[in-house]
Amino acid sequence: MKRSSSLLIALALISGVIAIVAANLTDRSNILFARAQAQSKPPSLPALSADIRETSVSGVSSGGAMAIQMHVAHSSIMRGVGVIAGVAYDCADSRLPNVNQRLARGLVLCMNGESGGDAAFSIARTDQAAAVPGAIDPLSNLPRQKIWLFSGYNDGTVLRAAMDQVAAYYRHYVAAGNLFYQTDNRAPHALITDDYGGDCLAHNDQYINNCGYDAAGDLLRHIFGHLNPRSPSPAGQIRTFDQSEFTDGVSPQLIGLAEIGYVYVPSSCAAPSPAQACRVHVVFHGCRQYAGNPQVNTAVVEHGGYNRWADTNNFIVLYPQVQPIPGSVGNPGNPTGCWDWWGYSDLPRSRDYARKTGYQIAAVKAMIDRLTSGNVPVSPPQSFGPPQNAAVADVTSNALEIVWQANSAAAGFNIARATSAGGPFVPVATMVSGASFADTALARDTTYHYEIRAVDGSGAQSAPVILSGKTAPASPPRCDPYFSNNPTHVSRGRAYLGLSQVLALGSNDAMGAPDEDVYSHLIKEQRLLPYYRVGYCP
Repeated sequence: MKRSSSLLIALALISGVIAIVAANLTDRSNILFARAQAQSKPPSLPALSADIRETSVSGVSSGGAMAIQMHVAHSSIMRGVGVIAGVAYDCADSRLPNVNQRLARGLVLCMNGESGGDAAFSIARTDQAAAVPGAIDPLSNLPRQKIWLFSGYNDGTVLRAAMDQVAAYYRHYVAAGNLFYQTDNRAPHALITDDYGGDCLAHNDQYINNCGYDAAGDLLRHIFGHLNPRSPSPAGQIRTFDQSEFTDGVSPQLIGLAEIGYVYVPSSCAAPSPAQACRVHVVFHGCRQYAGNPQVNTAVVEHGGYNRWADTNNFIVLYPQVQPIPGSVGNPGNPTGCWDWWGYSDLPRSRDYARKTGYQIAAVKAMIDRLTSGNVPVSPPQSFGPPQNAAVADVTSNALEIVWQANSAAAGFNIARATSAGGPFVPVATMVSGASFADTALARDTTYHYEIRAVDGSGAQSAPVILSGKTAPASPPRCDPYFSNNPTHVSRGRAYLGLSQVLALGSNDAMGAPDEDVYSHLIKEQRLLPYYRVGYCP
């Protein structure tokens, strides 16, 4: 995902080169699909009796946008969503009749967070979708949701302003304490882990960076509350499955889905048990991160950070996969294997990409239905009492995230805060749902003390549990990053063509050849004249 007019030109060039091939593929796809049906196929996705009421989603880049669409469309089954570098709901504007119009809008307005691609626009589009019967689930499901957002301050692809709009979008629907927004990490545009990937401040072809931050664990804790510690290494099983079973007879290639998807099944979920139902978490990879890319393979499936948490907390992790769609006359297709957040196919329901009837949303929902098939809802009795395992799970310079053990015997939780251990404690939130709370607008480098009390159905409170946490000592540096290929940098005025290579405007830093496949990460510095340098903010 990248904003720029030159990228549109590049996509158009790709479209022209492969137009004839694409047309032939379109004409023959159903024949080829029918033939494939008769040949050996991947295994079917198993029915594991997971609890559909405990479903959650997350994603990075185009997968972050897809996670938002899936979350809003099927909010009735969702507990929450985690978004790394995504864009707000239907920001590309499904009303626009032409795919190039939607793509241009997405690359420029949505990924920059500019006016017209802001939260107010996406809220209006959501409200309009809610007025169409069957388009999305009722918006009344959203207030109880837990929202976890991440924007690394070196992300030069989906700018901070874009993720700020995602935050503003969700704050319109949920209580402030239900949304945690991590902005203090130095990460670039990538899936972030604490134990796998390339150097934090460097580009790698898998787009998985080790920035010493466990994004998967933190988002799962925010959605579900306290979790058991992750396993030392994955002990479950990665299974492949046939995605064509879920496309309602449409060739997967036409809607951008790969033939094979992946699911991680921990041993505790392999044999369905009515006494202990598992839950499904869906992970949407980013552009170029699909398993069919030989530079990536199954890196996201194996090393994205989710599977070890799944082992010890009864998560079935679904990894649906997309693949590139070649361009055709008038349609640039999907050359980098992104999830569909602008309606990139030529099929009749392409513009439904953000609704239940969208091809990819409908397919993924059918996968969830399969994994949860056979479930008999059971709510094991729990004892009412003070919150258990309360802890500060994450911090920024102006926010603290608190989690505790989920307890169905509590109707909600009351939270009070003090700046000294002895109080006085002042209420900051009442009847908080779920098992997490984000306390925001705090002072940096300051210790805060909390009392958390469970509340039962009659309004009676438990004894308090007391804990403390300290905000980060300093705000992250002001950073204005830009990541793209070198021709895009030149076309956007951030660089110029020297005698033999591209040079950064102002610093004259060498950037390499002026080729579409040579990428550079630039930082814009505040000087009298435009000044860009190769590198990252510290």
